Amino acid sequence: MNPIPILYVIPRMSIGGAQSHLLEVLRLLNRRRFSPLLCCLTTDRGDSPHLLKRVRELDVPVLDAGVRNAPHSLIRPHTVLQMIRIARILRRRGVQVVHSYLFHANWFGTLTARLARVPVVIASRRNVDVYTRAEDRWACRVVNRLADRVTAVARVVRDHVHQTEGCPLEKIVVIPNGVEAHRCQRIISDQAQKDAPSSVPGEVVIGTIARLVWYKGLEDLLKAATLIVGCYPRVRFLVIGDGPLRQSLEKKAEALGLNGTVRFLGAVPDASSLLLRFDIFVLSSLWEGMSNSLLEAMAAGKPVVATDVGGGSELVIDGKTGFLVPPKDPEALAGAVLRLLADPELARNLGKAGRIRVESEFTPEIMVARLEELYDSLLTSRGSLS
Repeated sequence: MNPIPILYVIPRMSIGGAQSHLLEVLRLLNRRRFSPLLCCLTTDRGDSPHLLKRVRELDVPVLDAGVRNAPHSLIRPHTVLQMIRIARILRRRGVQVVHSYLFHANWFGTLTARLARVPVVIASRRNVDVYTRAEDRWACRVVNRLADRVTAVARVVRDHVHQTEGCPLEKIVVIPNGVEAHRCQRIISDQAQKDAPSSVPGEVVIGTIARLVWYKGLEDLLKAATLIVGCYPRVRFLVIGDGPLRQSLEKKAEALGLNGTVRFLGAVPDASSLLLRFDIFVLSSLWEGMSNSLLEAMAAGKPVVATDVGGGSELVIDGKTGFLVPPKDPEALAGAVLRLLADPELARNLGKAGRIRVESEFTPEIMVARLEELYDSLLTSRGSLS
């Protein structure tokens, strides 16, 4: 039997959790049974050449939908024309499954798949997004209705979509993220060693990997840093990631007297390789779906402190595989970090327990196997799989 063509749709291959997830899916998908294609709404704005290069190295064809601006007005003549163009490609290639990621791609991919009469249509939800615009809330409900299934990365995301958008629970399938524990524990590559900040004997490094946007709670992390440094002056902080708030966060760090204590490294390809420089990983988010960076830190055996939001409580067992603290509480965040600094043996034990948890429950192989089971069951029910 020829491999079944599957189209994955994503806004762009920029550095982010959804893109990292999708790369793992493309890498591990059983090519004897499935033949993946990737459609980006655009491939010329905000993309990472590194990520697109990896997609092409996996021998995955890339389609450019030609939607140059992510449409806030979701129905535009140009967008509709591009949907029709991509739908013709889907029919010509015999695509049997369309699986889309993130808001605008969910809209574009689901409607395009229905235009092309693709048998199986899947949307995905990766966060507990709160949409303030009536148009966006309407779009989510349309996508949920048109899709055969909606995948969610955590139970809290499933419940959010059900409660706020009225999507039936039986239509939502929870498939958590997965990371490769052994890769996260490898010796840092030569390139990573060259790019990483040099270690100073006696210093303790506390780090985070996050997009620099408001809901990552990085101002709370900076406030916590002032409390931690007051007790442990040799502590240093690394912030890996970029985003619209970088300049304001750098100014905030300066205003708090953290010059030389907090370093903003910007976006780093394969940022997980720098985890080996961390002694403690911190995630200060105000809301989350399921953080890939938190998973990778646990996989690397690092003790973690995370806010008790979203899927964090589904990853971290408080006091056993890390610490959970309330969001918007710099004092609690600092207190948990200080507890780890004061008890290195506890930190080692939590890091080890976190790695074991990831290895047993949150690997890419488990994640992709669950996706393949979902594809098989839906294709069988549609009569597209004998």
